Amino acid sequence: MNSLALIVWFITIYGKIFAILNPFSVVPIFISLTESMSSEERRRIVRKAFLAMVVMVTAFTLIGVWVLEFLGISIASLRIAGGAVLFVLAVDMLGDMPRTKRLEESEIAVIPIATPLLVGPGTLTTIIVLTAENPTLQGYALILLASLAAVATAAATLKYSLLLVRALSKSFIKALARFMSLIIAATAVELIRMGVNEWIAELSNEFTI
Repeated sequence: MNSLALIVWFITIYGKIFAILNPFSVVPIFISLTESMSSEERRRIVRKAFLAMVVMVTAFTLIGVWVLEFLGISIASLRIAGGAVLFVLAVDMLGDMPRTKRLEESEIAVIPIATPLLVGPGTLTTIIVLTAENPTLQGYALILLASLAAVATAAATLKYSLLLVRALSKSFIKALARFMSLIIAATAVELIRMGVNEWIAELSNEFTI
């Protein structure tokens, strides 16, 4: 794979992961959960959330496929299940519904911000599917770097969320979040289609044998 192809692939993976993270949909929730906090407290929460997301993304990139093999779950099954989860998530977001209930805890960086609001089942499923499709050192490295870049961008979005709201207005951010939801829904449909095709191919091979 030449340099240009690698760059295009990196950007494609980054775009997929960032769309599923969809930090724009989390901005209103983040602001609401931290409205009584100081700027330093908000920055501290973002840093903790970022570290938690880095750990989760790195772990699922490096060992996610092996975990599936140990549990006896096929990639086709994961595609269909992950696609269903992603589609429900997209519908919830289009309907202005939060992805999780608000927790009345002082520590909100890991739960609910890092997970499940940002890094949820859809993100982890997508990462595992990508690594299964590209089981090489180069593939793992690019997927991890692109995922970490998407996570860093999501954390930066939260860090500057108040400035973002002032600059773009809540209505624009809401519209952007809905557009990202459509991208997620399309990704979900594609995952389900590919999973069903793989199941049909496996059944055909069994009947042929």
